Amino acid sequence: MNTAFVVRETAGQWIADVVAAVRATGLRAELVTEPLEPAELAQLADLVDGFIVVGDVRDAESVAAAIRARTPLPAGVVTAAEGIVASVARAAELLGVARCPASVFALTHDKFAVRQALAAAGLPGPRCALISAEADAASVAEAVGLPAIVKPVNGAASNLVRTVSTVDELAAAYRLLAERLPLSEDARYHRLVGSIDPLKVFLVEGLLRGPEYAVDVLVRDGVAEPVAVVEKPLIDERKFELGMVCPPLELSEKDTERLFAAATAAALALGLDNTCAHLELIDDAELGPTIVEVNAGRPAGGAQPVLLKLATGIDVIAEAVSLALGTPQPKRGVGLPVPVGYLIFYAEGTGRLVRVEGTDEVADLPEVLEVVTIVRPGQLLTDDQEIYAVNVLAAGFADTEDLAALHAEAAKLIRFELEES
Repeated sequence: MNTAFVVRETAGQWIADVVAAVRATGLRAELVTEPLEPAELAQLADLVDGFIVVGDVRDAESVAAAIRARTPLPAGVVTAAEGIVASVARAAELLGVARCPASVFALTHDKFAVRQALAAAGLPGPRCALISAEADAASVAEAVGLPAIVKPVNGAASNLVRTVSTVDELAAAYRLLAERLPLSEDARYHRLVGSIDPLKVFLVEGLLRGPEYAVDVLVRDGVAEPVAVVEKPLIDERKFELGMVCPPLELSEKDTERLFAAATAAALALGLDNTCAHLELIDDAELGPTIVEVNAGRPAGGAQPVLLKLATGIDVIAEAVSLALGTPQPKRGVGLPVPVGYLIFYAEGTGRLVRVEGTDEVADLPEVLEVVTIVRPGQLLTDDQEIYAVNVLAAGFADTEDLAALHAEAAKLIRFELEES
C-alpha cells in the first residue's frame, strides 16, 4: 500500500480529519513532524501509520529528503497548517508529486501581493499601501483614505487587525503591531514574506462597507467550483466572528451567483489549481463583492468544514486531500433541508488554557447539533488573535435574532479557565 505524508507544524484539530481522508482513499498516512513530547507522541501514535521526524518542517529540502529516504514513490504530501502550505508544496515539487506550484501559495500568503494580483486581473479591491514606520502614517492615510484597516501582511484569524479613522489612530496601530507581533508564538511572523519583514511592515487597506460572506472554492484541473456561501451576520465591534449561517437566511440567487463569481475569479486569477481556497468577501456598497482574505491550500478553519458538510453534504477536507493527492473526487452526500448556524466562542483575556467547562450543557440545548472544542490545555489564548475555542453547530433557528439569542444563551454556559503565561 502506498503512503501519503501529512505535514504538521503544531498540534491541530485538522490532523485527525486529514489522516482519515487520506486513509479513505486507500493510502497509508504517515505524519511528518518536528520532535514531539512523549505524551503527544503517544496521543498521535494511534492516529497515524508512522512518523518521520525532522528538525524543521518549514525546510522543504529536509522534508523531501526525509520522505525520499522512507519511500522513493510517495503518493503525495499534504497539510492544512496555514503557515507551511507553501513549503510543503515545495517539498512536493522536489519529490515530483506537486499538484499546485509552491510559488502560487507563496504569493497568496502575502496579502499585499494578493491585492496587486487581483487588481492586475481587473478585480475590485480597496486602495491599499504598506506602512513601514509610524512617521509614515500621514502619507499612507492620504494614499489609502480613512477609515482604514491595518493588519499584518501575512496574518490570519484577525490577529491584531485594527480599524482606524484618523492619522493618529493609524500611527498608534502601527506602534501596537510593532510591539505585539514580535511576542507572537506564531512562527509565520518571524519569517520574511518575500523581502518584507512582517514584524515591521504592515498592510493598510481602505475600509469596505457591506455584509460579510465566505466561500470555499475547489479548483480541479483548471475548473473552479464554489462550495457554498456562508454568511457572517454576527460580528462584534472588534470584528470577531461570532456566528455564521449556511446558506444565508436572506440572499437572492442573483446575489449568490455574484459572490460565487467573485470568489472563483479570484482563485483562478491567483493561479490556484488542483487545490482549494477559503475566501472571505464583503459585498461593498460601491465595489460589489470584494475579496477580503484568501487562505489558499486549505479549507476553512475552525469547525467550518463541519458546517459546510452539514449544509451541503460536501466534505471539504476530503475534497482538499483528493485535490492534493490527485485521487478520485470523494462521494458527496446531501445537506440538511434547513439553514445551519455556526456559533463561535472565545476565551476572554490572555493566558494558557487550563480547562473548558460547560460544553456538555451547551450540547443539551435543543437547537444544538454538535459542539467542537479545538483548543487544548496548555495552549496560549490571547485577545490579540481570533482563536475559535469552542464551536457550536445548530439548526432550527428562525432568523438572525434567534441565532444571536442562542449565542447569548450558550455564552452563559461556557467557561474558560486560564492561567497567566
